[in-house]
Amino acid sequence: MLMIESMIFMVSFLFLNFNLYKKLYFVSNMMFLLSFLMLSMNGFFMDWVSLSMNFGLNFYSYGIIILILWIFGLVFMSINQEKNFVLCLNLLILMLVILLMNFFSMNMLMFYFFFEVSLLIIFFLIMKWGMGFLRIYASYYLMFYTLFFSLPLLLVLFYLFNLMGSMSFLLLEGMMYKLNKILFLYLIIGFLVKMPMYMIHGWLLKAHVEAPVFGSMILAAILLKLGSYGLLRLMMIFFQNFLEMSGYFIEIGLMGSIILSLNCFRQIDMKILVAMSSVVHMNLLMSSMFTMSKLSFLGSYLMMIAHGLCSSGLFYLLNLCYLETHSRLMIINKGVLIFMPSMSLMWFLMCSSNMAAPFSLNLVGEIFLLMSLVNWLMLLMIKLFFYCLISFMYSLYFFSFIVHGKNFFYKSLSSGKLINYLILLFHWIPLNLIILNLSIFI
Repeated sequence: MLMIESMIFMVSFLFLNFNLYKKLYFVSNMMFLLSFLMLSMNGFFMDWVSLSMNFGLNFYSYGIIILILWIFGLVFMSINQEKNFVLCLNLLILMLVILLMNFFSMNMLMFYFFFEVSLLIIFFLIMKWGMGFLRIYASYYLMFYTLFFSLPLLLVLFYLFNLMGSMSFLLLEGMMYKLNKILFLYLIIGFLVKMPMYMIHGWLLKAHVEAPVFGSMILAAILLKLGSYGLLRLMMIFFQNFLEMSGYFIEIGLMGSIILSLNCFRQIDMKILVAMSSVVHMNLLMSSMFTMSKLSFLGSYLMMIAHGLCSSGLFYLLNLCYLETHSRLMIINKGVLIFMPSMSLMWFLMCSSNMAAPFSLNLVGEIFLLMSLVNWLMLLMIKLFFYCLISFMYSLYFFSFIVHGKNFFYKSLSSGKLINYLILLFHWIPLNLIILNLSIFI
């Protein structure tokens, strides 16, 4: 109730007759305050609390709701210079409310509805505020890819409602139902596309390349978590089905992570490289989730939060370089240490977090994921060794290529405004301070 009242207050404040930028900074501060208020209510050990009107707070949605508030606080700080500013702001507020309702919903059909509406809004954001000439192609690619695989999910949900008479997560988790394999694949394919799983990940690369910076931040930090959170909820209900199919998805996820990690070395576009590294992390997360252990659930949960902060920060950081050079090519943006010396520290902090270096939350999440996979099958240690080595190498290669070297295209570049460093530090500080008190989320 406190959350809903606070959201109404913040949204109404945006329509008052004050300076628009001051209102945005006020709303951002309120978002951060709400995040800290959510952190203070971490003393529950039950599955669902604060139940009312088919909405409730779940242990797994708790950290993602804090992540949503934090990321949107940073997004509102970073949208100062967008065209059609008021329309953009209204769409972002609508997106915020829908995402919160998504993770608060206890009804599977309601979860599906908010799941699809959030895709519509990101479709409009990419089409209207996208950067390149292919933004219409990328937005339609996203829409049809995700909707095509979501239709079987809707049909299976109707079948489940006809069979069980309820769509409540609370009731379905107690039934532990088992479907046949075809219906089960129809059920989970919508969430696997949204994660995205290797081989059905093409829409994400195109969407990231054409999306505006705030679109990429929201897409990487929050929208990918819809798929992994949906799988977590389904694992509570269809436990037997997931156990039967786990081997196939673990193999696909691990091989996809290694192949895409190798593919990162041949990228010349910064945005594609960061988007590809995002897919790599989400495939490792998916592989570990299919081991069906408590350790893998906790590791996936921590990895969702860590990946949201780290990936969003990297997209914001490379956008700062894009605003100076008007290019995403790595060869044009190299030499940051000479031309933007203050920004080179932020490159180091973000790239080191992306390679799961101490003391980032990525390290804890990856250790949990690797432990659950090795516990499931010891032979996977060989693939995990190559995954760890190559993912470290491409992050180090990305940092070295961008920061060092000589830039032949520009003689001087701006090191950015103070607000840029504040936004980047607000990505990095929680990512590295959560490790000091993991009991908040575990």
